[in-house]
Amino acid sequence: MVFRRAEPFARTVVPNHKKLRPGTLRHILKQAGLTVEELIELL
Repeated sequence: MVFRRAEPFARTVVPNHKKLRPGTLRHILKQAGLTVEELIELL
């Protein structure tokens, strides 16, 4: 799945799996410009 936002522009690809390996998740967060702590706050 490809996620994107207009402002500020960002695009990232997320595999459509039930489980993600920790390294894959960290890479996705890096592409999205988020830290692990920011993700946890959003949950």
